[in-house]
Amino acid sequence: MSDAHANKPDYGLDAPGVIRNLALAGAGCGAVALGLRFGNHQSWRSVSVFLAAGVMFFGEVAWMIWSSRTGKLRARDRLLDAMKLQPDARVLDVGCGHGLLLIGAAKRAPRGQAVGIDLWSQTDQARNGREHTLRNAELEGVADRVAVDTGDMRALPFPDGHFDAAVACLSIHNIPDASGRAQAVRELARVLKPGGQIALLDFKSTAEYAAAARDAGLHGVSRSGLWLSIFPPVRAVTGTKP
Repeated sequence: MSDAHANKPDYGLDAPGVIRNLALAGAGCGAVALGLRFGNHQSWRSVSVFLAAGVMFFGEVAWMIWSSRTGKLRARDRLLDAMKLQPDARVLDVGCGHGLLLIGAAKRAPRGQAVGIDLWSQTDQARNGREHTLRNAELEGVADRVAVDTGDMRALPFPDGHFDAAVACLSIHNIPDASGRAQAVRELARVLKPGGQIALLDFKSTAEYAAAARDAGLHGVSRSGLWLSIFPPVRAVTGTKP
């Protein structure tokens, strides 16, 4: 890695396995198309379906890489700017990964603290680990306001009413069962102070999150339209603890 890249924060390549499989599928479609055209002397019309599929797969690869490197940073800023965090806010990020929301929150709360927990899956992000998150915090100049630990969002190791805000980005859907996802949302509501906010970004199960937030007593719960800056497109679920 060059010095220039080593001194820039890296918020991870999302779903690297999916990107690899899409690229392989695109290459396979291209190979089949060429084989049909030049090996079997088929007309271009007969192989166009494979060419179209290959272009589609590689287009998704390009969108996912752009999403990981640029799009999700734009979504991060859109979400956190809307929250209008106070300078002394204490923010929790569940499934924090490389610290996308965690560090963004710390930068918006110069007298506060941002706490992240994760189980550090290597499936969801390449090179996912506590040390990479802390390195990003150091590079972004917020290491003194960031704490990171290993933990399960369904059983948060924090007391009731501990945080001013709780956020999540593409993490809650990894819980395999609906009851577990609802439990995670209830835990987020539990650790919020009165007047605290949740803001959850995900590409599926967001109607579940909104229902669970209402059941947990949060007010003003809303579910946004699709945000296209992340692939797959996401929705934001927000609400406030009375």
